[in-house]
Amino acid sequence: MHEHDAVGARIAKYRKLRGYTQSQLAREAGVSKGMLAKVETGHAVASAVWVGAVARALGVDASILFGTEEETEQLDRIVPTVRRVLATVDIFPDIDPEPLDRLRPLVDQIGEWRHAAAYGKIADLLPDLVDQLLVATKRDGAPAFELLLTAFRAGNTLAHKMGHYDLSMLATDRMVWAASNSDDPLLLATAQYVKSAALARVGATKQAVQLTDRTIAEVEPLSSNDEVGAAVLCALHMRRAGLAAVGSDADTTDTHFAEARVLGQRVGDRQVHGTVVGPTNVNLFELAAAVDLGRLHKAMQLADATRLPAKYPKERQAHYWLDRARAFLGAGDPDAAVDALQSAKEAAPEYFRQSRAVKTAIKTAAEQQRRASSGLRSLATYAGVRD
Repeated sequence: MHEHDAVGARIAKYRKLRGYTQSQLAREAGVSKGMLAKVETGHAVASAVWVGAVARALGVDASILFGTEEETEQLDRIVPTVRRVLATVDIFPDIDPEPLDRLRPLVDQIGEWRHAAAYGKIADLLPDLVDQLLVATKRDGAPAFELLLTAFRAGNTLAHKMGHYDLSMLATDRMVWAASNSDDPLLLATAQYVKSAALARVGATKQAVQLTDRTIAEVEPLSSNDEVGAAVLCALHMRRAGLAAVGSDADTTDTHFAEARVLGQRVGDRQVHGTVVGPTNVNLFELAAAVDLGRLHKAMQLADATRLPAKYPKERQAHYWLDRARAFLGAGDPDAAVDALQSAKEAAPEYFRQSRAVKTAIKTAAEQQRRASSGLRSLATYAGVRD
């Protein structure tokens, strides 16, 4: 957990190599200079989307800034699996697929594992399931494409959690293709919601904003008397608010969260087309955005006010604890951040081991502690962060 391992140190290194001042890089990336300074000095932890924007401005891949030293055996196994799943959609395996009523429970199981951050289980089942669904699209049409979208979304989750953002972009393109053949505009909007995050992680923030704005405009007419439409629109407003926060646009952030809160109260905590929506998830998105905007007091208020339902998806629980840790680190309280990271580990162990955001938070906490505590060292070992 040395300083040269930290994301902020890498950003500073490439910034100096490019001849940028902090003000120049912040302006080029569309982020705040204050946040950039805090990230570089280990006093704040940036989101993956924020790092993507800075990476684009520096002309490097985001993976360079995150580093790849902590590759694990599971990573080595999962990534080739994802590549195989996403390889092609126009060369069909020579198989006779199971009927859809037998494939649907497997797809539902994949969705449950995705929310539970059970990535190894997904990798074991996904390749054969995608093969069967691809062939089934020729036989069953739109219903098979709907199931295929969920399978590709699981592939996207594996890709971006492992830090392979190129694969994530490919997976979201596959999702859009499947949704376009499902005859359901709300499924297509859901795919665009996921794709906007993939675009932002590779630094294509402007394109992500354009895609989200366009999709919001398309979904708004479908949401007035349709609860599913309202739920999808809630997710889109959360996404748009998060994108604005990365760009330090507080007014736009607040505007879209206001819309999301109204819709979230209307639809309640639920999942629609594999997306978690409702008041709790609006709070979680708003917590992450508050940290990105440097509104640390508001972030703490949101974190303290949020009560996670008992059966809330484990991956979302882990995100809550991670963003709580980011808030503590921004406030210079690494000990409290370590406690939050411990809760993230307990909520979703596999997510904790694989997430680059977790590794970044651990390294930042190590920089802030004069001497890494035994608790932090234990978390670092578990996450595969090297001393």
